[in-house]
Amino acid sequence: MFALRSFSPAVVAALLVLPSACGSEDTPAPAGASAEGGDAQPVRSAEPDATPSPEVAKPGVQADGSVVSAVKWFHGSLDAALAQAKKDGKIVFVDVGAYWCPPCRKLDEEVFVDAAVGDALGKGYVAVHIDAEKGEGPDVVREYRVQAYPTLLVLEPGGMEKGRVVDFLPADDLLAALGRIEQGENVLADAVAELEAKPDDVALRQRLGHLYVLAGRREQANAEYEQVLEADPTNEMGLAAKVLYDQAFFIQFKLDDDAPGAIAALRKLQSQFPDSAEALRAHRHIGRMLNRLGKTDEAIAELDAMLSADPEDTALASSYGWFSFRQQCKPARGLEVVRAALEADPKNADLLYLEAELAEMTGDRQAARVAIGRALEVEPASAFFRRQVERFEVTP
Repeated sequence: MFALRSFSPAVVAALLVLPSACGSEDTPAPAGASAEGGDAQPVRSAEPDATPSPEVAKPGVQADGSVVSAVKWFHGSLDAALAQAKKDGKIVFVDVGAYWCPPCRKLDEEVFVDAAVGDALGKGYVAVHIDAEKGEGPDVVREYRVQAYPTLLVLEPGGMEKGRVVDFLPADDLLAALGRIEQGENVLADAVAELEAKPDDVALRQRLGHLYVLAGRREQANAEYEQVLEADPTNEMGLAAKVLYDQAFFIQFKLDDDAPGAIAALRKLQSQFPDSAEALRAHRHIGRMLNRLGKTDEAIAELDAMLSADPEDTALASSYGWFSFRQQCKPARGLEVVRAALEADPKNADLLYLEAELAEMTGDRQAARVAIGRALEVEPASAFFRRQVERFEVTP
């Protein structure tokens, strides 16, 4: 177990939050820690127990779908990586993600294979992968308040956070973001200065509150949020619903671990602003919390309520399927929803992948193999689907 480290209240640099990042889950699977090392190697496996071909050394996606990284990833715990960074006079780059997370896979397949990225991380950093759901991953997620995957942390050798990037960035943009972090750019400080220059801009105030909450600074976040709610009491600007959502999900659920309180707050949001995007998103989070509390029937009823908002929306069906898969909640019902959506959109690769996973969970391995094969037919260039085809073919 790594040692606990404190945050600097003045330093939360280059916090970039993009909309496609995967929300982190709260039911990590246990796993063992890795051994020490440090040479160039294949990337973190894109699914449990996947092993790329050892004879392939050139960085990039290989013919079999495996990925060889240009980054010299450190093999070992975060504490060991921090110790190595101190010895080498470097800082630490931590890639926190999960195998099922699409933006994480894009980083593996498009960015960490880039020679310039490998060179930059090799010169200035000790780079380490952290699987958010295995080994020390859940502890890293809690300590550094990781709210979405992927989160790329930049740490001092003592464990202090210098900055972070949340979500996928292309190679050039990632290198630029890391450069800004190295130079001490502080997005929070910039947001404070921008609001001081325009104190009546409620949208800027809501954005600052959101940055505070992602950094785990509840007091500052709530101070800004109270003013937003006062300025937009009826959600006319679309900001009040965002605030209530953040307070329920990020503060009550993520920071306070208060699932019942968060459920009540999200239901209040749905009651106050039923037509908001946040009210619709709340269904999935309420379901997740209910499932965590062991109330699986109520959880799936919540997802059914989400789906009933627009039964023809395949995005909602996909969200339903991901919920059933990730939360291991009523997979047969999730499979039913996914297959109904596939009747309307038979070439939706995301739905086909979910059909494969859910069919496997319900014991229909042949259907799983057929579905993942169809997903690869839809997206033949997908290295991830090629790996999944191999995985399902060897499933006993």
